[in-house]
Amino acid sequence: MKDDEKILLNELIGEVRLLFHRLARAADALHESDGIPASQRAVLECLCKGDSKTVPQIASMKSVSRQHIQVIVNELSEKKMVEITDNPKHKRSPLVGLSDHGIKIFKKISRREAGFLTGIDSSLEKSNLEISIKTLSALNEIFMNKGEGNEAS
Repeated sequence: MKDDEKILLNELIGEVRLLFHRLARAADALHESDGIPASQRAVLECLCKGDSKTVPQIASMKSVSRQHIQVIVNELSEKKMVEITDNPKHKRSPLVGLSDHGIKIFKKISRREAGFLTGIDSSLEKSNLEISIKTLSALNEIFMNKGEGNEAS
């Protein structure tokens, strides 16, 4: 990689980090009335995409520690947004799925976010969004293959 490309990559990563934190703050503010911080919203979204999952599966999908997800799942369980059931494939790793209440809350969250994004999406060109998606997907793949920074290069 050439020096100018390294500089651009560092700038892109800086923008992604900044955007990640701004999105988290926006989500916290947007869903404050429901008492759903960004971390809980992320787990609800993960569970909304298919069957029940184990805490380690969710952690892997979100690229965070199992312990971090366990804390969030416990909080969501206290709020009756998830249901924890026995896992026939693994006795010590139960399955976590959305409860009816969790589904209802996530639908409400999704509608609220769609309204919030309405004013933003008109200022972005489709071709730029497509390039951004392609670039970020490629970077995600690279980091996944490198062990997400856990290996020396």
